[in-house]
Amino acid sequence: MLKNIVIVNDWASIEGGAANVAINSAIGLAKHYCVYLFSAVQPIDSRLKKAGVNVICIGKKDVLHDENRFRAICKGLWDNETKREFEHLLATLDPAESIIHFHTWTKALTASLYAVTAKMDFRTVITLHDFFCFCPNGGFYDYQRNEICTKRPISLACLVCNCDVRSYPQKIWRSIRMKIQNRVLARNKKLYFISISALTRRICVSLINGSRKVYTVVDPVEINGNQPNKLLENDKYLFMARLSPEKGAELFCQAVTDLNLKGIVLGDGYLRKELMEKYPNIEFAGWVTAGDKQFYFKQAKAFVFTSLWYETFGLSVAEARSYGIPCIVPDACAASEQIIDGETGYIFKTGNLDSLKEAITKYENTDIQSMQNNAINKFIANDWSLKSHIRNLVQVYNEIITE
Repeated sequence: MLKNIVIVNDWASIEGGAANVAINSAIGLAKHYCVYLFSAVQPIDSRLKKAGVNVICIGKKDVLHDENRFRAICKGLWDNETKREFEHLLATLDPAESIIHFHTWTKALTASLYAVTAKMDFRTVITLHDFFCFCPNGGFYDYQRNEICTKRPISLACLVCNCDVRSYPQKIWRSIRMKIQNRVLARNKKLYFISISALTRRICVSLINGSRKVYTVVDPVEINGNQPNKLLENDKYLFMARLSPEKGAELFCQAVTDLNLKGIVLGDGYLRKELMEKYPNIEFAGWVTAGDKQFYFKQAKAFVFTSLWYETFGLSVAEARSYGIPCIVPDACAASEQIIDGETGYIFKTGNLDSLKEAITKYENTDIQSMQNNAINKFIANDWSLKSHIRNLVQVYNEIITE
């Protein structure tokens, strides 16, 4: 019988989509189970303690922000101190009654934790929020060419390709890290995966050892509990993402500018200043809180999602849909699974400016109220709630624990 759940995540607070799922699922699961959050980077989300979650936070910096670069390089590959802390925690738990669930571990934690789960024979689950289990840079994306990469991971063609967002030496470091990771993952006899979309499952199944089970559990979404948008009163196209090349912010800005339409960009990143200077007609709101996000969603005529890579889910698209906002999304990412082309939004060719402009133009000329009605009718809020996510997680956990 399942009694204990250990959630593993680099951060002890919400700094991104994966952490959002990890933290909120830990809080939800704590209502019925003994839940632990094992993490590295502070601060600690105050809601965790209130919910009864046992938090073990090492208090180290993530690899990118550790000023001691030699330490970051070494401990980013393997961290014995963190490994010992993890061993101390798992030594207090019965493997027959426990699930160890990994969300993220590549930014501050390391694959050394998998050596512990293998040695102590724990049932271990990995949610595929990204592709770090299979690709050195975690995205199947060539940051130098700004295009999706189809090379076999860790093949010769992969190793000689400078695809990293920072440098080729960083690519080699990531490749070494992945080789170490693969070695310890292979020693885990009770290893399971959770896919969050059909796309993720399709890409990863061919790269996973055939004996490993892959389950599907979609991420929970912050559901709009108010009335849907009054689209006919709005005239702004909305974009929300980290402002880095793979998210396609410039594609959005260029399309909206070329069509002489109004646009709002929510999000921050190192491209923000450059984009603000290049596109003064676009409103850049920066990173926004949940309350502010609602304010901007309410102004949206449509939501445009322009990721250039294999986005594993498209959380912001699901959020926009909860407001009854039709979405315009690229065909190569998982967000396209949420849209019926021409009925609840439009799907365009990934990275193609003309295709995006064509999709926006179609939307401008469609019966927007009818499309919104379709979008509202197709969005079943309960399917995306945290409660539903927890229920589906527990179902997977129980199936695993009884094997």
